[in-house]
Amino acid sequence: MGQLVDWWRERNNMGEADDRTAARSLYERLKESLASDAERFVFHAFGSRYAGPNAMEEPALLPQVYLHFDPLTERQRRTLNKPRRLARERMDFLLLLPGGVRIVIEVDGKHHYGREVPPGSGNWEAAADLYSEMVAEDRALRLKGYEVFRFGGRKILEAREDLTFIRRFFSDLEARYWPATRP
Repeated sequence: MGQLVDWWRERNNMGEADDRTAARSLYERLKESLASDAERFVFHAFGSRYAGPNAMEEPALLPQVYLHFDPLTERQRRTLNKPRRLARERMDFLLLLPGGVRIVIEVDGKHHYGREVPPGSGNWEAAADLYSEMVAEDRALRLKGYEVFRFGGRKILEAREDLTFIRRFFSDLEARYWPATRP
């Protein structure tokens, strides 16, 4: 995380700001990019584990990471007879670990596996095609060398007062993927 904080300090002309000040500024900016309360809880649960003196040596959890950039608008895609959107445009979180390990963390809301019928009604029904598309995209990511982990947004929101299960997940992830770097 230290390199990311250094980059942020330089990019934002923070000059002589100490690591803690620059890291806090970066944290607040990343938090602004989060798309839901459930994502904010995951980000907080991760960040609160690494607030100590060795925080700069820890990996960074990057929210809202785009896999690729598509400069075409939806209208241009339609005109060129391309799909409305690219598969797996964005990851909720990307965690880059020592040894080239790449972890994708997804926080799934209703829109991942259902449709509102009729739109705007508040009534959701399961959509097998959306679920199948999501699973296919996960397989494609795994074949590219990413590990994919999913959380149900509802469970996170229900546990908002006690995020122990998320912190435990990060502890288990740490034990599995970067134990050699721990003192």
